[in-house]
Amino acid sequence: MEPQLLYEGKHKCPICHADEMIIREYLYDAPNVGKLELSVWECQNCGYRLRDVKPLEFLTPIKLELRVEKEEDLGTVVYRSAFANIVIPELEIEVTAGEAYQGVLTTVEGVLEIIIDQLGENCEGEKCKKLEEAKNGRIPFTLIINDESGLSFIQSEKVRITRL
Repeated sequence: MEPQLLYEGKHKCPICHADEMIIREYLYDAPNVGKLELSVWECQNCGYRLRDVKPLEFLTPIKLELRVEKEEDLGTVVYRSAFANIVIPELEIEVTAGEAYQGVLTTVEGVLEIIIDQLGENCEGEKCKKLEEAKNGRIPFTLIINDESGLSFIQSEKVRITRL
């Protein structure tokens, strides 16, 4: 199912204050998850962008595990809710949900890119080399998402889902 456009309008940008911020709100009915609100804000003047995904329903707390072994596994669609923690044991990575945490709809490769971006200048040495190798499909790893809201999903027949 394609996302359904609920709202589209022009607003004042919170960064440059020009009346060039296009805001779009969508409703998406995600498989095994339920209804999500997708927000996309883009300023036509300064280029500021904001993307957010909010659950409209809560489910049973779950743990999702995906063994990423082939390059094509990196293209697997992932929704990580704002309440989900990510663990990648082989890469010694743990990302804990916080107050300003946003949900994101991306791919396995996108999850790794976000982690690398968040590490920024702190991304150095063996850990970052392993992250880059994993992102490029050179080393296998396990993506684990622990979600108290039960809203996260990984669109793959290979995903193992258990209750928390």
